[in-house]
Amino acid sequence: MSLLALALALFVMALIVFAIDLLIPSGGVLIAVTGLLALASIVVAFRYSTMTGIWMVIATFLAIPLMFWAFIEIWPRTPMGKRLIVEPKPADSFVWSDAAKTSDPNALLGATGIAISEMLPSGQVRIGEQTFEAFSESGPIEIGMRVKVIRLDIGRLVVLAVRGSETDHPMSHGSGLDRPANELNIESLDG
Repeated sequence: MSLLALALALFVMALIVFAIDLLIPSGGVLIAVTGLLALASIVVAFRYSTMTGIWMVIATFLAIPLMFWAFIEIWPRTPMGKRLIVEPKPADSFVWSDAAKTSDPNALLGATGIAISEMLPSGQVRIGEQTFEAFSESGPIEIGMRVKVIRLDIGRLVVLAVRGSETDHPMSHGSGLDRPANELNIESLDG
């Protein structure tokens, strides 16, 4: 067997071992064998002639991106890849915890209601004649406080406490944080 035939045989064996590695997980052992076979093919090709060695190096460097492509695109479709990589199944539709109570949850955006349980930070609110599970965006809300739906989040409404009318800002529950600074009789905060 000539050195050229041996170099080509080693290169083909490297490709075959890589293909086997796609089917059988080896923890990197077969990838190492692939690398050693490719390196051996380059060394033998250089022993045959310098020009053949250069072409073998080029072939090896062109094969590396093809191997990465095969590993990324083909391996997940192999029986072993299917066992090791779990593909998420998309949900057919978003399921609301209160789905039976309203046909269009987006219609509740901006609606106001009353907290019927303490929200620490989650609880229940009544909007119209219906009760919904809700989550307080700005801390605890006591029973009986008015709330406004500000957005929809994973299976529940997100609400803020409001005072008086629907257009008021969120309450800070008597802490003074919702009042202008000049009403608080605080001197300048500048040093």
